[in-house]
Amino acid sequence: MKIKRENYGWLFATVLLALLLALSIYLGVSGWYFKTDISYTTDLELGKTVQMSVKKNEASSISMNLDGSYLAGDRLPQIVSIKNMDDEASVYLRAKIFIYSGDNQILKMDMVETVNWEYDQADGYYYFTDLLTMQNKVALCSHLIIDNETHLQTNTKYIFTIVVEALEEDQDVVKIWGKNPIERS
Repeated sequence: MKIKRENYGWLFATVLLALLLALSIYLGVSGWYFKTDISYTTDLELGKTVQMSVKKNEASSISMNLDGSYLAGDRLPQIVSIKNMDDEASVYLRAKIFIYSGDNQILKMDMVETVNWEYDQADGYYYFTDLLTMQNKVALCSHLIIDNETHLQTNTKYIFTIVVEALEEDQDVVKIWGKNPIERS
């Protein structure tokens, strides 16, 4: 059977569509095209110093990838500092740290906090025991610690997050947070 010259375009289009169909079926069945990966794209790296910025009555967070190769109790070097970017007010601070897993679990993580931070076991927050004045900064932690009850799986990616909340010094911190971090009990 001889193919006429005017049918070459149709033949080319048919062969191309057949190849694309075969490729899409292969990728769909193999799962390569639809692969999901719990990764948070970030420029932050574990072990490098991180500075977070906050303003009055706002929250700020940072997140970094963490692989499952760490054991419970491991200490990971990570210096985190917080800067009050507000030009008008000093702020109360509190921070919380946790690990998020791909199966929607929140896992416990701890940190070696610096001076003037106290941990409240009741709500899981670290409270700064002084006011952070305008345009100043304070170190939050020097190391992150995988909690003894947290077991990470090898070849699994996790996201660890630090959330910092700041309240203006004129706010009723006891009503909002349930405690005044400056008044020692």
